[in-house]
Amino acid sequence: MLELRIHGRGGQGVVTLAELLAKGALKAGKEAQTLPFFGVERRGAAVKACVRIAEEPILLRSMSYQPGYIALMHGNMLPYAKLEGFRQGKEAAPVFIINGKEPLEVEAEQWLVDGEGIAEEQGLVFGGEAYINVPMLGAVARVMGLPLEDIEAAIREQWPGQKAQPNLAAARKAYGQVKRVENIKNPGETEKGRSRQ
Repeated sequence: MLELRIHGRGGQGVVTLAELLAKGALKAGKEAQTLPFFGVERRGAAVKACVRIAEEPILLRSMSYQPGYIALMHGNMLPYAKLEGFRQGKEAAPVFIINGKEPLEVEAEQWLVDGEGIAEEQGLVFGGEAYINVPMLGAVARVMGLPLEDIEAAIREQWPGQKAQPNLAAARKAYGQVKRVENIKNPGETEKGRSRQ
């Protein structure tokens, strides 16, 4: 079973990201489950959601405490991810998928995508704020091995007609541009990793 926990802030589309990922997984013929958790329901407050994807029915109903994947809508959400808990050490730690340009000080496999830049490029800006959930959807789907066409089908259902086009473009771009970071240093070391596709 694949298990993802997403950390972001109210207004970033964390719950929509989780729901679209689950819908894409269902279209790929898998079982899927989403578990949103809002806490204080206000814009800017810390928000999390969990997605589970499996080949067989999912019986587990608890929040995700040791996910195999963690998506951060911004690098500053790492303390919240640590607060919720995850396995430590490079061999046991989850795979991180991060909206950002620099790796974080966590000893784990990391994938980076410039979700904000992609959202701005595709015109996904409302009220002066870039909506990064669809670029993050594309990046997460790529890292977790979900087919892009199934994610695209979920997007078309969410936003029919022309409204789908910038979202499809953003998801495709992030799917292709998310990069795995190599040579992650132990927390506290200063040299940054170098990235590759």
